Amino acid sequence: MAFLKPDAVTEEYGLRIAEKPITAQSGVRYYSNRRLNTPDHRPAYITVHNTDRIRTAAGTTMAEQYARATYNNNMGDVVVHYYIDGEDCWHILADDTVGWHAADGVNGPGNTKSVAIEIIMDGSGDAADKAAEDRGALLAAILLHRYGLGMDRLKTHRDWYPKKYCPAYLLGHWQAFADRVKAHLAALEAADGAKENAAPEQTDAGGRTFYRVQVGFYGVKANAEAMKNRLKQAGFSAIIKEEKV
Repeated sequence: MAFLKPDAVTEEYGLRIAEKPITAQSGVRYYSNRRLNTPDHRPAYITVHNTDRIRTAAGTTMAEQYARATYNNNMGDVVVHYYIDGEDCWHILADDTVGWHAADGVNGPGNTKSVAIEIIMDGSGDAADKAAEDRGALLAAILLHRYGLGMDRLKTHRDWYPKKYCPAYLLGHWQAFADRVKAHLAALEAADGAKENAAPEQTDAGGRTFYRVQVGFYGVKANAEAMKNRLKQAGFSAIIKEEKV
């Protein structure tokens, strides 16, 4: 099968996502064709998994190849919502749709109430692994933010099925990963707050229009630096301006 072509490409908080949702007509063997068992079919949890790095053909990525394997019915009974690696992200199953990823059965909350992210890693800690981990943390934060979920709704595969040691390359430092998600989430919330509190437009002598956005006002410089770093991690430029009051 030729490389997948996305139906659309979206970008959210600096993360580019190739959209290729499975439909009932896609012919995927294990597609459940059920919507999440939640109010309004909105995700109640975000579940993080790891899947191994693989060799890919020239011109594609691991995330695309895993997504394509789903379409080829080569993923066994696994159907997840997102595959993400150090450079690419594919959205393969609509967020309001039941996947098959948590090993907690046809009615288990992992499968029927959560969105699954497969972060493609090998545990080596090399640059590609670190990039995949950080991008996976950003994607998790985006989904938590999108659906108004707190950090208590970030789950591992093992939370749903204790016999499964997954995400295998993150469980050994899960708290550090969760802290990274939390930092991204704080940056996204701050960025949205900045949009709501944007200063009125200003014009210069040439008639050009400018907009000023302030995210926070801090009495401790370290706190200002921390917010600046979170905004940069989320893909936004940021400066600190010192003022005497």
